[in-house]
Order: sequence, then structure tokens, then C-alpha cells
Amino acid sequence: MPWSDPGGNGNKNDNNPWGRRPNSQKPAFDIQRITQELKKLGGIFGPGGGRGGGPKMNYRWLHRLPFLVMAILILFWIASGVYVVGPDEEGIVLRFGKEVGVVQPGLHYRLPFPFERVYLPKVAQSRRLVLGYSGAADSMNPGMMLTADENVVDVRFSVQYRITNPSHYLFATTNPGQLIAYCAESAMREVVGRSKMDDLLTTGRGAMEQQARQITQRLLDRYQAGVHIDALRLLDVGPPKAVQPAFTDVTAAREDMERLRNEAQAYASAVIPKSKGEAAAMITNAEAYKQQVVDHAKGDSARFTDILQAYEKNPKVVSERMYLQTMQNILSHTRKVIVEGKERPVIHLHLPTAGGSPTDSIFAAPAVSMAPPMAPTVSPVSPSVSGAKS
Repeated sequence: MPWSDPGGNGNKNDNNPWGRRPNSQKPAFDIQRITQELKKLGGIFGPGGGRGGGPKMNYRWLHRLPFLVMAILILFWIASGVYVVGPDEEGIVLRFGKEVGVVQPGLHYRLPFPFERVYLPKVAQSRRLVLGYSGAADSMNPGMMLTADENVVDVRFSVQYRITNPSHYLFATTNPGQLIAYCAESAMREVVGRSKMDDLLTTGRGAMEQQARQITQRLLDRYQAGVHIDALRLLDVGPPKAVQPAFTDVTAAREDMERLRNEAQAYASAVIPKSKGEAAAMITNAEAYKQQVVDHAKGDSARFTDILQAYEKNPKVVSERMYLQTMQNILSHTRKVIVEGKERPVIHLHLPTAGGSPTDSIFAAPAVSMAPPMAPTVSPVSPSVSGAKS
């Protein structure tokens, strides 16, 4: 019998077996209403047409969901092969652990993991290692070295290097920095062992740095480390603490020596340019004199050539002309004597000479010689000469 039958239990006023009245308030949680709302919401996934005309959910898209998710993951996996090489980097591409190429700065693509991997070492970056004595009282201190004169020194130095071959740098050794440190320390011990302590503390540091750098580079090239040592600098070289005061005096003397050397170099810098200027002026004057002499000689040579050409055309005229010019040059610097004729006095004319004054020759009385009369001598004069005089 249903619970709503009034005669079922003799209760005429309450049809609900739980004692509620028919007009009592409905509960807040209505399962039927929630079910209807879920059916409406499920209708967005497929067309309606369920039982009672309500929306019906389409489950076919759920079969495609795993493929959609897989496609998205595959796209992300493929896109993970895009990478960028910086301007100070080089890319080393490995395919299944084997090097297949070196790429330059820019945007590139590789096969996604696990097929290919890319290492990007910074080849343009200068790296620095500080090695040697660290200041700790340790008997195994790597900076404690023995010199050629059997003295112990504490050495602290730095190594600056850069990558030249990324492939060798990455794969030639498991720890490139440790390899560089071992090679540098070995080279420094070799150089210190061949040097004396005074040289290390005074003037031999520059040569020691150069030798240690070269030895370190040779060792690294032998191991194919793929790096280049740009510089190796000594940061601190000092004796043990027990003899530190005595070596402090040596350091002071070295500083005085450097100061005096700098003063001498400054003086030389002031004197040498002045001397070079004076030497340049003397050279310029000598060059000018040389050019003058050469030009004069060339002029004489050209004049002689002209006379020679004229002589070849008319030897007689040229010879007489040269004779007259020569006599004119000779007689212009000698005393003249004029003889008018037989039994005539000899007149000496004091004409001006090269060293005399023309005034004295003009106002001086002519000297008359009382030599005995001589027979007149007539020198034959060639017609050409007479004609030239006329």
C-alpha cells in the first residue's frame, strides 16, 4: 500500500511517512533539478534528442581528445629544437653524443631531445684563474716553490685565457679548468726552479712571466685543451715570513732604483729629441750644399759641352776667342809696361789689381825707367788677332 493511502496507517492528517505535512517547505538540495541542469549543460557537446525531448550528450569528441593532446605535445617537442647562439658564443651540436657541427651566432634549429644536444661555450670571454700561494699556513701549499739557489718562495699568480677550439675544450678533458691550473703550476715551478731568488724579487719577473706563459701554452697544446693563454701575471712573490724584514729593505732599494731609472729616462726623453732636431738641420744643410755643388758642376759641364760643339764647327774662331779671354784674365791682374819706341822711356802703369785700390793707381805718378835703348822688337800679330782688336 502506498504511503499516501489515508487508510494505510490510520493517519488521516499526514500522508508522509516521515511526519511532514504536504504543504511543508521543500529541501534546499533538489537532486532532480541538479540532474536536469547537468543534462542541459551536457547538450553543448552534442545535439539534443534524448529521452523526453531533453538534450543528449555526444561522446564522440572524447575519443579524439588524446590525439589532440598528443599533437600539441608533439608541436611543443618539435619547437624545443629552436635555439639562439649569442654573439660571444659558438654552438657545438651533438647527435647521439657525436659532434656533427659547429654553428655561429644567430638563430638555429636542432633535432629535439634526445636526438641532438647543443653546447654553447663563450669563446669571446676572457677567463681568469688565480693560483699559487693562498696565505694559509699549509705545508702542502701549491704556491711554495724552490728556487735555483735553494731558497723557498711563496708565489701567487693569475692566468688569463680564452677558448679557441670549443670542441677540444668541451670533450678533450672532463675538467678544463683543472687541466689549465695543473699545467700553469707545473710551468711556474719549472721557471722558478731555474731562477734565482734575487731575480724573482727584483728585475726577473717579466722574463719569468713570459717563459711560464710559453711553457703552459705548449703543455695545453699537447693535451689539445683548445685554449689560448693571453697572459700570465705574477701577483705576489715573497720570501717566507721568517726573513721578511730583510727582504723589505731589498724591496725599498729596488724602488729607489726604479725611481732613478725613470728620472734618467725622462732626461733622455728631453735631450734626445733636441739632438735629433739638430742632426736633422745639419743633414738638411749638407743636402742643400750638395745640391748646390752638383748644380754648379752640371752648369760647367753644360757650358763645356756648348764650347765643344762650337769648336767642332769652327775650331779657329773658337781657339782665338779662348786665347783672348785667357790673356784678358791673366793681364788684368799683372803690371803693365808700355814701350813707345826706340830710345824712349819705359813707362810702368800702376793699374788697379785685385788686391789694390783703384785710387792709388790713378793718382800715382808713372814710373819712368832709364833703361838703355833697345832695338825695337816687333812681334808678329796674326790678322785674326788684329781683326779681333779692331
